[in-house]
Amino acid sequence: MKKIVDFCKQKQIKLIVFISPSHATQWEIIKNAGHWSSFEEWKREVVKITPVFDFSGYNTITTEPIHNNMENYTENSHYTPKVGNLILNRILSYKEEELPEDFVILINSKNLESHLEKIRQDREVWVKNNPDEVNLVIEIKQKYDASLANKN
Repeated sequence: MKKIVDFCKQKQIKLIVFISPSHATQWEIIKNAGHWSSFEEWKREVVKITPVFDFSGYNTITTEPIHNNMENYTENSHYTPKVGNLILNRILSYKEEELPEDFVILINSKNLESHLEKIRQDREVWVKNNPDEVNLVIEIKQKYDASLANKN
């Protein structure tokens, strides 16, 4: 990544880096798989190289309840054109007044730790208010772990 950033600077190419807004269940998968600290460390390493628009976490868009006709997601890591347009609007500074206030933050080395703490706090609230979705993730992980055990 550093090579890409350096190349873009050298060639005067404007590089915009962002972390996609996966559904909250995607973040729960990372948490339940025991990789949350690695995910946070990855963000720490990225912001050492370049600022990043962080759309991840638990916000108005990513915490849409799971149902048949979701507006924001086709599944946990693929968002709809509506969300794609919101992302473009933010990174291109277009119609920013239409963006949910909690949807994104430009992270850097100065604000990263407070941002990570906010995500952890937002997660606690989401977990408390969405036990069915949390249990769904736990059940899927248990089934996956069981299928691995049966293969061995």
